[in-house]
Amino acid sequence: MAITFEVNNNELVLAYAPSMGLDSIMNRLSTKEGVSIKHTFFVTKSLLREPSEDEYDFEDTIRFCVGEIEKDYVRIDSEVIGTKHQFYFSNDIVLKPEMFIAYRNISILRKIDKLIDCDFYVGGKWDEKGGISLEAFRMLLNTFPKTAELDRYADSRISAILKDFFPQCDQYEGIFERFIEKKDLSNSKENRTTFSIANLKIEYEQFSAALAELEDLLSNADGIPESTWQEKIQNILQLLYPKYILCTREISFKGIDGYDKRPDFILVDNNGFVDILEIKKPGVQVLTKQASYRNNYVPVRDFAGAIQQIEKYIFCLTSLEKSQKAVLEKLGELLPTGILPEIVNPQGILLLGRSINFNPQQKRDFELIKRQYKNIADIMTYDDLAQRLKNIISSLKQRI
Repeated sequence: MAITFEVNNNELVLAYAPSMGLDSIMNRLSTKEGVSIKHTFFVTKSLLREPSEDEYDFEDTIRFCVGEIEKDYVRIDSEVIGTKHQFYFSNDIVLKPEMFIAYRNISILRKIDKLIDCDFYVGGKWDEKGGISLEAFRMLLNTFPKTAELDRYADSRISAILKDFFPQCDQYEGIFERFIEKKDLSNSKENRTTFSIANLKIEYEQFSAALAELEDLLSNADGIPESTWQEKIQNILQLLYPKYILCTREISFKGIDGYDKRPDFILVDNNGFVDILEIKKPGVQVLTKQASYRNNYVPVRDFAGAIQQIEKYIFCLTSLEKSQKAVLEKLGELLPTGILPEIVNPQGILLLGRSINFNPQQKRDFELIKRQYKNIADIMTYDDLAQRLKNIISSLKQRI
């Protein structure tokens, strides 16, 4: 008995080809009870439909209207499926019989209907509707028992009574228990896989959005104030460096010269250790435009000054006890309960300038310069940042 679904104007049509031909079903359609298709769809003569112009009229196939196509969802006729609540499937879901009929003609939607107290939405804007995602619905379908499980369960129940009279029946309880353990392990692996893919998709969307925002910022860099620029870039960097649970710019401390020092951002990782983040705008020049000292490209003043600035912040935090104490107290007020900040060999992260037009020698010299500073964990240009995001996105896409 083949079942398929078709769309005819604004109606969801069930196309049914009974194995015994149409005569028997046509006779039963004339009665008040109508016809039960696989104990799941209850149809009457009033629901009969002709094939649409796009559908070929196969012999021995009969069609019934079982739902209505609305703006975003297909609403399944509750009288047809025998449920108290309405069931909705997103219009982008390809409906298949296995979404309605479990093994041995168990109605999936009627089983769900007994456990819920509201209408049921699958896919689309399911979170707004208080429904369920398509991935979760597929996981639910996998929990319905299959024929082998039902057979083993029946054997187990019967053997529980007969084993006192026929000892050989005792084996069936053990067979059923081992079957269930194996099934649970299989479902657990499948659920983990589904969960993992869902997480990868979320990450893919996050990094794609971050790249789009970065590209938009770079195209409008001149019109954005530095403080606003730093805040927006900081959000992108925290996605790239997920170990940092706090990123704050509201902290200053005394330097060795007696003046207040205020890093762009102070970072705290998930173990409480403190690092420094400096963000300069992309217009900052990084290397000399012409090879100068012994045919090498060297840092320009802004680049060298930014590095020295980070080195000085780190020196103040590690060598001035009063400054260190003041910073730790302020961070302690911002961190969640139970996380204590510590200053132990802080590292710096520096973002500045562009490198897209570097020639091969400039790229090598820039890499050599970055490796010279032991306290700077990462020095990158905005083009480096964009490329890292692109690489992550490509990797996530491949894994999905």
